[in-house]
Amino acid sequence: MSADRTIAVMAAVNAAAAGEASPVTVRHVCVACAAVVGLAGVGLFVVRGNGPAEPVVATDSISEQVMEAQLTLGEGPTLDVLTTSRPVLMTDLADGAAGRRWPGFAPVAEALGIRAVFAFPLVLGAISVGVLELYRNTAGGLSTTELTDALLFSDLATLRVLDHLAGLDVDPTLDGFEHRWAEVHQATGVVSAQLEVPLAEALVRLRAHAYVTGLRLSEVAHDLLAGSLRLDPRNDDQTEE
Repeated sequence: MSADRTIAVMAAVNAAAAGEASPVTVRHVCVACAAVVGLAGVGLFVVRGNGPAEPVVATDSISEQVMEAQLTLGEGPTLDVLTTSRPVLMTDLADGAAGRRWPGFAPVAEALGIRAVFAFPLVLGAISVGVLELYRNTAGGLSTTELTDALLFSDLATLRVLDHLAGLDVDPTLDGFEHRWAEVHQATGVVSAQLEVPLAEALVRLRAHAYVTGLRLSEVAHDLLAGSLRLDPRNDDQTEE
């Protein structure tokens, strides 16, 4: 990779952090990536141990919804990357290939205004720590320079995610997103106890309810923890209190 591009990418990340008078965090890597590569948004998923992918950073609300849709539907670029450990470069979500590959996710992402998605594994040796996902609102692939930059940002994101998991990357602006996903974990535990089912099945119940009602998974979790929703043990219909 070009040394000039490495310098440019590092400068963009440092500038994003300097603009907030803050140390560099994983969020600054995502913000700089969106600006340099010319994207509608960027999302970053983290994998903790053998757990599922968790959304940690979204540069905007649309990216956040695209990320959450994948976890609700159980399909999408990030889940493919985690299965294969290879990048996914989908240049047009409106074509037939995308629809066949992700019959649930592709139309949802399109409806949100996203036309192209590029997902890169965050790996260090044999260890996978997450996925960096890039979104565009126009169809088309990445140029050679854009792909080079995306890979460089992925490398930086990998290092910052490792810091984040170790507690060295403490960014208070992540709290909102991470708090919402922490509620999903808490709600999964509550459903598991209420319905006397394993955690994996409890998460499937939450996802199914989100899919049927059209709510986001984080919204379902919040309602359940707030006491306004209780899943019926006989089915996935809601019981409001």
